[in-house]
Amino acid sequence: MQTYGEKLEAAINKQIVVELAERDMTQKALAEAIGIERATLNRYLSAGKSSMPMPVLFRVAEVFGISPRVLLERAEARIAHPEARTA
Repeated sequence: MQTYGEKLEAAINKQIVVELAERDMTQKALAEAIGIERATLNRYLSAGKSSMPMPVLFRVAEVFGISPRVLLERAEARIAHPEARTA
């Protein structure tokens, strides 16, 4: 059984993928914008491989033009209503 933290981390990763798609942006472009290697970003976004550090999450939100709070709220909505926000 997943903990809430594990569910939230998976939801954040999924939301980042959705935000990328909505902006027609690649993982490579996002990685370059936040100053990390694409492979590192891919590890963060792959469930269970490596947790994304908070400073990186903050930079991701900044690149998307949203606050980290908004990104987290959208991720939490995925947990509460997984059928409501699919992509």
